[in-house]
Amino acid sequence: MEIPSVPAEDSRGAQLARRFCRLAPSFSRRRAVHLDMLLRFGAHPVLVRVRDGRVASAETPSLPLPSCDFAVRASEEAWSRFWQSVPAAGWHDIFALGKRRELVIDGNLQPLMAHLQFIKDLLAVGREAQA
Repeated sequence: MEIPSVPAEDSRGAQLARRFCRLAPSFSRRRAVHLDMLLRFGAHPVLVRVRDGRVASAETPSLPLPSCDFAVRASEEAWSRFWQSVPAAGWHDIFALGKRRELVIDGNLQPLMAHLQFIKDLLAVGREAQA
């Protein structure tokens, strides 16, 4: 029986997850947004809870993973390229990443589509740190 490997805490995915967790709590918009979103930076999950248009928490969840409205998964390279100050064409938007098969969205798409610009801006919060 093969034992699943535990992701290294100093890997690029862990660094990206920590960066997002550090930057996300400062993100807010004047909207009535209430949702729970699971992000995956490679093998590293981050549970983001949004209440009243602001990020209430962004933290690494314990196992088993808690329930969420939807999940957004992408490789470490995809997040790194998406978060460049000026991303190249095809790496600039979550739907462009999906078209490249670099990003996958699972779960209930209704909250995502209802608050699409909010979600896109939240996911791009890592760009602001490099600008």
